[in-house]
Amino acid sequence: MVLLVGPPLSGVTRSMYEAVRGCLPHGLLYQLTVAELASWDPADLFSSGGPHVLWLDGLSPADLVLLGRGVLDRVLPHAMVLASIDTFWSEQALRNGSAAIAPARTVLLEYADRISVPFTLAPRERSWLRARGYPVSKGLVESLAGGENVVRHYRRGARINPEGHRLVQAAVDARRCGIHRPLREDELQRLWEARGGSAHAFQRALDWASTVPVGAARGLLFRARGGQSEDWRVFGYAAGADNGDHGHKARPLGDDAWEQAWEVFAGPGDQYALGIAAHLHGRHEIARLALAQAVKFSAPQDPVASAAREALGSLETDGPA
Repeated sequence: MVLLVGPPLSGVTRSMYEAVRGCLPHGLLYQLTVAELASWDPADLFSSGGPHVLWLDGLSPADLVLLGRGVLDRVLPHAMVLASIDTFWSEQALRNGSAAIAPARTVLLEYADRISVPFTLAPRERSWLRARGYPVSKGLVESLAGGENVVRHYRRGARINPEGHRLVQAAVDARRCGIHRPLREDELQRLWEARGGSAHAFQRALDWASTVPVGAARGLLFRARGGQSEDWRVFGYAAGADNGDHGHKARPLGDDAWEQAWEVFAGPGDQYALGIAAHLHGRHEIARLALAQAVKFSAPQDPVASAAREALGSLETDGPA
């Protein structure tokens, strides 16, 4: 397993595709969620030809725990695994000493060849991008997506468009609470209304949030799957800025954000993701509530139910880490 560790950066997925195409031109590339991977038989999934390359983009801490509970053992005989994770989550998992996070630490310390993804491009890398027509700047995100322009637009929104700014903050905080999947529009609206937004102003807020700022490649919110999905992703670089990446001032993740996430993302898979992330943030009450919900509403044979049950048992036995 090769794990790319760095702040949320646009362009990492694109760089991965370039690397696979250059090094394994005949490789078969798969992009799945960890929950999907845990539910399928790798021998059936990777049954044709090869070599097989599996890309796991933007792992959440809950994904790491699930991978460490036997999923990688089943996959690695069949496919090379490439993945990315935010430095913030990687460091949190390595610092946490609880049994609930032990499978994640196993992945990080025993399975993964961890490669730090630098923010600043070397001169040779800038020349490589320039030769391929990219507008080259100091860092990867600036060159590929205009990251600082997007964050500047985000910050200015507090003054020039407080409705849109509030919506983006809600989406950013959902990601910071461990919900890394694309968000449905109704989920965005529920998050928005939980923060005092009015239903009639939601579309106006979404229009601002999804507008591409000058000098950028995408908006703060953008359609998933290259614009082909009805669901929305939040610009990860903005979430990183709110976590304190790249010299930005960290914005506190308050009780309200966790409570809103717990209420809006009620599905068992989301509750599992929320519970693991809450535990890493020291939000032990939310962690237990969310993991208990995941156990209660998952099918007994679901790998997520088993992972949530084991994590909940560890928290109840060990107490706060």
